[in-house]
Amino acid sequence: MDDKTTERAEPPAQHGPSSWVIGSTVNAPLSDLVPCERDRTRDEFSDFYREFFTHLTSWLILHGWMSAADAYDVAQDTMRLAYERWPTIEHPKAWARRTASRLCVERLARGEMLPVEDIEDRIPRKGDTCAIAMSDTLQDFLAALQQLPPRQRQLLLWAYEEYEPTEIAAELKMTPEAVRSSLWKARRNLAKIMHGQDSDQ
Repeated sequence: MDDKTTERAEPPAQHGPSSWVIGSTVNAPLSDLVPCERDRTRDEFSDFYREFFTHLTSWLILHGWMSAADAYDVAQDTMRLAYERWPTIEHPKAWARRTASRLCVERLARGEMLPVEDIEDRIPRKGDTCAIAMSDTLQDFLAALQQLPPRQRQLLLWAYEEYEPTEIAAELKMTPEAVRSSLWKARRNLAKIMHGQDSDQ
């Protein structure tokens, strides 16, 4: 399925604990399916969960909004909502990113985030549950990324996932011009920071 869409994510239901497992929650869309369709839906969702959960958690951590524990919880809540709505979601990766971003903002507004560790500790490392393989160059890039303003960091992370400015604008409810301008500033600032890192070595 194509990853990109501008469909609107539905407001979340009341969240339960993050120990949710596949098949533990069934709502109207799933209960309307005949058994063979329900089995196929579970298989499709299980494949998506295995493929995308770690990536989504790492992506959330890179925004710098939360601790790894909070990112894991938000990713779990996002996957629970995705499972409940799976028959109606056409572009699950875009839906998951958008929904997870909204859940992060809601947690921040309610003051439910755990204290965030130092920038160095927020960068995923080899062996971590949500780690991504990194060269020294990528480590430098991630450290520089954390020094950008939150909005610039957010836009760069969407662009890193190969979203065009018009697509990012639709997902984040911005104008394409604002996205392009902020991305230009973000890339300029990132280049300055990384150039400074190179000069220090």
